[in-house]
Amino acid sequence: MNKKLTVNNLTKIAILAALSVVLRRFFTVTIPVNQKIGVGYMPIILSGMLYGPWFGGLTGALADVVGMLINPDGVFHPGFTLSAFLMGFGPGLISFYLIKGDIDYKINIKIILSCLFTFMIVRLLIDSIWLQQYSKNPYWIYVLRRIPKQAIETILNSVILRIIAPRIGKYV
Repeated sequence: MNKKLTVNNLTKIAILAALSVVLRRFFTVTIPVNQKIGVGYMPIILSGMLYGPWFGGLTGALADVVGMLINPDGVFHPGFTLSAFLMGFGPGLISFYLIKGDIDYKINIKIILSCLFTFMIVRLLIDSIWLQQYSKNPYWIYVLRRIPKQAIETILNSVILRIIAPRIGKYV
């Protein structure tokens, strides 16, 4: 992992953040109960896995702020920006400090753990805190209502990341 913020790394982070904004804002499927399913967080996870926790977190925060400026889908809340930071930071920690190496089965474990952290911890549990602050409904209503959606997104993103991560990883 190159810990310096070079122009090359900054360009790659900006491309992944822009890809996340486009996928998240324009290429999602809306299901009943006004919930969206998509692969918009995949570039953020990939950034953390390829470039480390800090660059992954920067990618997530940048994607959230730019996406909110371009096409807002609600009121800005800094908690969601923190969540977006954690979506890149967590997979970076998993990939660079918990599970080292690029052996094929380790890549599978990295992807599964990164997606579980991102979608079940950050998106399900932490984002439910921010949603609860908006409406004052009980926290567990948001958690229980979002479990099926997060399970589908976890599986979908894990499969897609398993297909593209080894192909992209060799160019980094």
